[in-house]
Amino acid sequence: MMKLSKALFLSATLVNACSAERSLEADVHSCACEAIEFEFEINCEDIDTMMESMTFLKSNNCAAVCTEDEAPECFRHYLIVQSHHDYCPEEGVPEEIEDGFHDFDTACTACGIDRMATEGSEDCPAGTCDKGPGDDAYAALVLNDCIQDCSSDECKDLYFTLRYQHDKCPHDTISSASEDGMHDLEVPCGIHKCNYDGVDNQLVCVDDHDDHDHGDDHGDDHDEETAPAMSMGDGASGAATAGLTGSASFLAGVLYIMA
Repeated sequence: MMKLSKALFLSATLVNACSAERSLEADVHSCACEAIEFEFEINCEDIDTMMESMTFLKSNNCAAVCTEDEAPECFRHYLIVQSHHDYCPEEGVPEEIEDGFHDFDTACTACGIDRMATEGSEDCPAGTCDKGPGDDAYAALVLNDCIQDCSSDECKDLYFTLRYQHDKCPHDTISSASEDGMHDLEVPCGIHKCNYDGVDNQLVCVDDHDDHDHGDDHGDDHDEETAPAMSMGDGASGAATAGLTGSASFLAGVLYIMA
């Protein structure tokens, strides 16, 4: 009975962690599909559009009201900023967006997209959306002075832990201090790259339009379309990734406990 209870607890933990990952939630629409539906381009080289959308968010009280029904322009401009913030290489996103983007997390609804894959990089380690590991990792990064020198394996592992919770989890999983610190660490720790496991191409819309609940009839089903999107060159792949890394091995462990 104890083994069974433990197995059920671990299974529930996995379910909770999986459901928390924002890019894989059933009610989170793909950014590639949103780009088609709301007529914008995911283009990591278009700094002007990123900044215009960020300025709109700041100038129109979008941190207070950002729903599609009540503030459709806030909703659209947030999608533009968020999709570029989450997808484009850190060095290609203006600092003003990195620093101010999360002011709109609560009021606005994000679409699903992950960091553009970097060709030749290792797979990102499995992570969790439980509160604690990200903040602990940030504290250790500061304690180990990784902001000055992030070349050690210890700094790398801590950075990947923090990076996972920043990229894959609800915005309140880590503290605002860790959120801000994450962006400060992107320069010294940017030497470490990893790719999330998951879909083949983040810029291809594979959602069914009927699943969308935007309320308006915007047209036909998306089926599978390529978003009006461009990636950044210089060795970066257009296939960003997302996924439930390590969940299969976790389930195997649960089955072993129950045996």
